[in-house]
Amino acid sequence: MIHLDHVTKEFAPKRGLFDVSFTVEPGMVFGFIGPNGAGKSTAIRQLMGLIQADTGRATIGGFDCWNQSEEVKRLVGYLPGEINLPGDFTGEQVLQLMQKLHHSSPQRQQELLNRFPFETKTKIRKMSKGMKQKLALVGCFMKDAPVYLLDEPTSGLDPLMQEHFLDLIDIERQRGKAILMSSHHFPEMEKSCDRAALIKEGRIIVEADIHELVRSSRKQYTIEFGLEAEAEQFALQIGSQRLQKQVSFVTGHELTLNQIIHLLTAYDVRTIQSSADDLEHVFLHYYGEEESS
Repeated sequence: MIHLDHVTKEFAPKRGLFDVSFTVEPGMVFGFIGPNGAGKSTAIRQLMGLIQADTGRATIGGFDCWNQSEEVKRLVGYLPGEINLPGDFTGEQVLQLMQKLHHSSPQRQQELLNRFPFETKTKIRKMSKGMKQKLALVGCFMKDAPVYLLDEPTSGLDPLMQEHFLDLIDIERQRGKAILMSSHHFPEMEKSCDRAALIKEGRIIVEADIHELVRSSRKQYTIEFGLEAEAEQFALQIGSQRLQKQVSFVTGHELTLNQIIHLLTAYDVRTIQSSADDLEHVFLHYYGEEESS
């Protein structure tokens, strides 16, 4: 449904998109992860037909995103990273305008307002960041489109509203929607995405099933020994650092976890602690590897 095929759009060296390809099928949530300036928003603008690729092709529903942008926009619910709405409009006026433009259902709008409640009679210029984000989310999803392009969708939302957003994403996935979402909020991406791509300086450095990404990351462990001498001996044995009775190490290099466990049977081990096995560690792991290579 969403397809980027070897797309390049260069603004400056290491700024833009460089030979980027990925596909998002119906019923899939695809996460785009990377720091500011990595190219996430550029890819989404490419799909919206807001910028033209130097080379390659972007399509949604089989329509060319640049040459057939009108057809593409009919299929897409778009949430930009920066919410710019007329300051003297009220939230109610903005939603009325969107309802007319998209011929959306009043019932759908009310369901979304129940999920993301805010004072609709407040003028945009008086709204907080969170209120503007809720307004934008309601406006985006009330279109009930087959495709959603979401750029930092939970920016400014409190934890409760973030959970409501994740519930909505799960519902839309089950309804067969194709969703591309960029975000810096790692727990949100891990909970909601089926696949993810890590992008740096305009290039995808890894793309995989979200759970495979997490499982394949190196894990850090800290072991506390009964005696400091044992900790020192074990640290020398595996070539790691020691702090008093504790030794920390990372699996995935010279020794596997099974090998470490076998070695530990000869020692008086008091505790073993592992680092959180989450997407943020994967992100730091891959970016660390890229910077050291």
